[in-house]
Amino acid sequence: MNILLFIKQAISSIKSNKLRSFLSALGIIIGILSFVLMLSFGEGTKAQIKQSLGAAANVVNVMKGRDGMGGMDGSGGKSQRTKKEGKNIFTEEIVAEIKQKVPNVSKAILGYNGFYAPTIYKGKKVDQISSFNPVTQDFFKDKGAKLILGSYFGQDDFKEKRKVIILGNKLVKPVFGNDNPIGQKLSIGGEIFFVGGVLEEKGFEYDNYAFMPNTVAKKFFGKDDGNKLEVYSKTEDQVDQLKKDLNYFLFKKTALENYEDVDYSLSTNKDLLKQVEQFTKQFTYFLVGIGAISLIVGGIGIMNITLVSVTERTREIGIRKAIGASNFSVLFQFLIESVILTFLGSTIAIALSYLIVRFVDTYKPLGPELAIVINMDVLIIAIAVSITIGVVFGIMPAYKAARLKPIDALHFE
Repeated sequence: MNILLFIKQAISSIKSNKLRSFLSALGIIIGILSFVLMLSFGEGTKAQIKQSLGAAANVVNVMKGRDGMGGMDGSGGKSQRTKKEGKNIFTEEIVAEIKQKVPNVSKAILGYNGFYAPTIYKGKKVDQISSFNPVTQDFFKDKGAKLILGSYFGQDDFKEKRKVIILGNKLVKPVFGNDNPIGQKLSIGGEIFFVGGVLEEKGFEYDNYAFMPNTVAKKFFGKDDGNKLEVYSKTEDQVDQLKKDLNYFLFKKTALENYEDVDYSLSTNKDLLKQVEQFTKQFTYFLVGIGAISLIVGGIGIMNITLVSVTERTREIGIRKAIGASNFSVLFQFLIESVILTFLGSTIAIALSYLIVRFVDTYKPLGPELAIVINMDVLIIAIAVSITIGVVFGIMPAYKAARLKPIDALHFE
């Protein structure tokens, strides 16, 4: 059996019916295209979430509220608020004590709730700033955030409550165009602020935010509600012990008598990433299910068109069998045609997927946070699935062709 000969005959048959072949492959193109894009969107979402969590494996996150990920002690404790209230632990004073009294702490960062304020630049409303975030003086240094323009907040900015902001990287072009943003005036909540700096691109956690000294946020907007602590161990292998020590220290600081009354939750980035992996896995299964439906529809289309082809070529099948073609060779011929059609469809779909991803990455038509990541695993799976679809949905028409009797096929009208 000459496989190359079968392939040449299959390609010749496809070329002789170009329109029908294209229509047959169209369902597969749509199915594989949706399959690849959905899987790639799932991969991109996972990558973005991981990026937002940060790469550090030696950090313990303390979030306000018992419904934070990981539970109060990182063991998935019950998510419920309690009636008793302890002392506030989300303050600069607590951060200073953590640095001094909790063992193996390299740094501790206080995070604040972001807020919205109507913003105007040169008489036009600015909608691009997703959040204004109060920060402490060491925030950017501790987070490793670098500037590409301007300067960091100085001690006097906090002490004298100067109305100055630092912008995320992706805010500059939409708001200021080609103008130099440094020194530009923005009306924020009716107060005039000056742009003092621009951060380098770091990820969507920063790129669409604006930052101001926490003392300024408190004075002009009444915003002084810390909601997060990030505490870093000196080494990665100390992070679990730090989590225990920090939990004990913070509980004492709340002055509560019962652990069930605390209103915070502790987790490490390792805990968070486990939950992200679990979520994205379920999300990917859902997307694959949607893509599978499209592929099944495409496979049914291939089967129907191949059945039509078998009917039209009944006399040809009869002649081939009359001169000695075996049932298997006839079956294999139609099966090869079905597989080649689905393979061509998947190739076109992958090329279209690549173009769509390039377009989305370049022009961001669905927003700056949307990420689509195509990796080699997705492409290999797509091709394997398309070939499988070709075999599964091509086997029935091929079997029908193979079972035809030469005498009946030759007399077919």
